[in-house]
Amino acid sequence: MKTNGWVLRWAAAALFVAPAPAFGDTGYSVASFFNEAETVVASDAPVQCELARCQKCSGPFFFAGTEATLMNVNATTGGRITASFSDTTAPGVSTFATVDGDGINDKFAAAPRLWMGLQLNERWAVVGRYWNLETSNQDTPPAPNPAIPNTGSNFATIFETNRAHLQTADIEIVRSFKPGKWKIDGSLGARQAMIGTESDFLAFGVFTTGNFINLTLQNGFSFNGAGGTTGINVRRQLGDSPFTFFSGFRVSYLGGHTDSFGRSDGTVASSPSAPLVGAATVRRSDADAELDILEYQIGLQMDFPLKYIPANAFFRTALEYQQWDIDGPPTGGAGFGGTIGELTTNSFASAGIGGANLVGLALGCGFTW
Repeated sequence: MKTNGWVLRWAAAALFVAPAPAFGDTGYSVASFFNEAETVVASDAPVQCELARCQKCSGPFFFAGTEATLMNVNATTGGRITASFSDTTAPGVSTFATVDGDGINDKFAAAPRLWMGLQLNERWAVVGRYWNLETSNQDTPPAPNPAIPNTGSNFATIFETNRAHLQTADIEIVRSFKPGKWKIDGSLGARQAMIGTESDFLAFGVFTTGNFINLTLQNGFSFNGAGGTTGINVRRQLGDSPFTFFSGFRVSYLGGHTDSFGRSDGTVASSPSAPLVGAATVRRSDADAELDILEYQIGLQMDFPLKYIPANAFFRTALEYQQWDIDGPPTGGAGFGGTIGELTTNSFASAGIGGANLVGLALGCGFTW
């Protein structure tokens, strides 16, 4: 995601809208704009409209913003994938064993957050938000199984691909309070959210001379639902500067449904024996489930008061944490295994209900009131 383009667009909008001189004025400079901005931000008085023929600026107006969230993602499938292959020609010829399939672990990803609202008056507003994160790690080596040491060498291609997708969409009523230089926003509304995580293990090719494998193991889950969300955001100007400390906390409780599955299919051959072939899938669809989401932000914001409407343009940076906990029924799993000729295979793809933890940085800009 290219955040620089967003920042430049919002910065240009703020400069064109905010510091325009009154009709007939000359000599207005960027320096005088910053001096005026600092004076207005430091004051408790409401921002006044100076547009010609503007009699009142307290009517409803729109506001908007965007954030680029850069998150360290841990999104689990709720299950495991285990697989082992052993050439029994002689002890120690070749054994390979892995245990993984638990989703995305310690992966950084960028995701946009957009919001737009209508400020009804100084106390009330309506706002909608949208956030979307998609990430994957492609063709990575699966984690070794510490219970089964790997010995010897093999010629097969063995890798795993993991995917995760998280999304939220909100509509809220916001009530604002302004005790002194503090600004407190309480919100209450509705949220739709989804999360899905999958792991895909693949082993194919010549394992050892005369022994061939072609095995796919998969597991994953998804949740989709809707419910209520509530939050509180606190802002406090730092002295007489245009900088503001802010902190926000949000809790969401959603009801919905989960789909989860475990799957295995493959072929193992050891010449001259006939190949060992098998496939199995275990799935639980449309099962009732509940999702709790906790979100927290803390950071700094720089405000630029606008000239013609009672609002500010802002730039902000914050630390952000999210926790997604899902309560749903278990699923089970599917396995593939046996001995054919000189090759022994044991594998299993268990399924379950996962969740996610994310921590990272949020960089934003836009308009606030």
